[in-house]
Parts: sequence; structure tokens; C-alpha cells
Amino acid sequence: MTWFLSAGDWRSAPVQLFCLPYAGGGASVFRRWQDGLAPDVEVLPVQLPGRENRISENPVFRAADVAYAIAERIRGPYAIYGHSMGGRVGFEVVRELRRAGRPLPLRLYVGGARAPHVSAPSHFDGLSRVADDELLRRLEAGGGLPAGLLEYPELVELLLPLLRADFAQVDDYRYTPEAPLPMPIVAFAGRGDDTVSREHSDGWREHSAAGFTLREIDGGHFFLNERLPELLAAIRADLAAAHADMPTRRHG
Repeated sequence: MTWFLSAGDWRSAPVQLFCLPYAGGGASVFRRWQDGLAPDVEVLPVQLPGRENRISENPVFRAADVAYAIAERIRGPYAIYGHSMGGRVGFEVVRELRRAGRPLPLRLYVGGARAPHVSAPSHFDGLSRVADDELLRRLEAGGGLPAGLLEYPELVELLLPLLRADFAQVDDYRYTPEAPLPMPIVAFAGRGDDTVSREHSDGWREHSAAGFTLREIDGGHFFLNERLPELLAAIRADLAAAHADMPTRRHG
């Protein structure tokens, strides 16, 4: 199985960045990231099962499986970025890596994601339990479907099992307290995001013992599409600083 979508050979880059998509998204969500971060970062979008070139697979996945796949691909300093659902998945991946005694990332980046302990309702909650028509309507209203997708019923039929599996992941998530993570967390929040509030993004500060930063970006919940150059510039600068600080950094 192919867990990563790689844009060329960037193994000479000093840092790797593993990227986890939002619910219903595939690795192609991050297709422009390598050009935006080269040559200093090797971008490795995670291809979760049931989407794109893994469309024939069962779309249900466990964070532990993702953690194992990432652990096998690590070759040095790295970071993880997760957007929306991917933020919480990334958090659980790092906790799984810590339990397994594997190398931990320099940074955990989360975008448009409620802190793990936050249970306040959002626009996308409960979608795994509604009828297909309502699921698609609410997704389209929230900007979570590509423009014009509903005009292709055969494609929608292919995507529905994936959407239901991902939103079951969202709806069934239950936070279990553990010690805060030993690396900094950087949360990105869209100023116009009506799904995840600034307060819910700020809640990530409770989950790092090594520092927290909240960066606001113009745009809505999917600011990674709307304001990509701004997002990548912030990640590039922060990763460069994290990598430069490695000799004096204490590892957890």
C-alpha cells in the first residue's frame, strides 16, 4: 500500500514534513506544498486509505497505523501538519509515536482544528449520522466539497463511504488525557473560520510542555487553499528556526 504521495526526490532536504488532510481529503490536497517549501523541506502528504489511488481500500483507519507508516519513513528531523480532522489525527499519531519510543517531531502544526479536549459543536459535527443528501448539503455549504462535484453522481457515490468514515472519525473521537507533548505546537486559525473559533484553536496550548504559538491567517476554514503562500511562509520560517535550534534542543 502507498501511504505517501511524493513530488520527486527531495531526500537531500534537511527536514521532512508529513501532512494529514481534512475529512474527505486526500494527499492531493497538499500537491502544491513541495514547490512552496523546496529545497529546505521534503513534503510527504499522507495518503489515508479509501481515497485517490487507494480508493479501493476500506476508508476506516487508526492513528496507530498512520504512526507506524510515518515511523518507517522518518530519516531525520521532521514535523507533522494536520488540517481540521488531520490536526487531531496528527496529535494522536504523535502520542502513539511517544508510546512506542519512536523519534518525535520538531513541531506539531495544526490548522483549522479544535483542540483535542474541546467538545463544543461545529458545523461539521454529526455528519456521519445524517442522510446522504443532508451530509452533502452541509459539506457544500461549509466549503468542504470541490466546486461542481455534485454534478457528478458517480463520483459522489464513490466518495460517500470515505466521507462517512472520516466524519465517523470526527464524531466518535474521545480525548483521553495524557502528559502534554514535549515539542512545541503551532496552531493556525482562519480569521473568517465559522467552524473552529479562535478560542478552540487556542486550546491547543494545554497540550504542549515546550511552547505554543497561535497564528491567525486571513480566510475561512479552508485557508490552506485560500492563503497557501502565507501559510507555507510561516511554516518554512518556523521549521528553519526549529532545525537551527536542534543542537541545544532537549528531546522528549
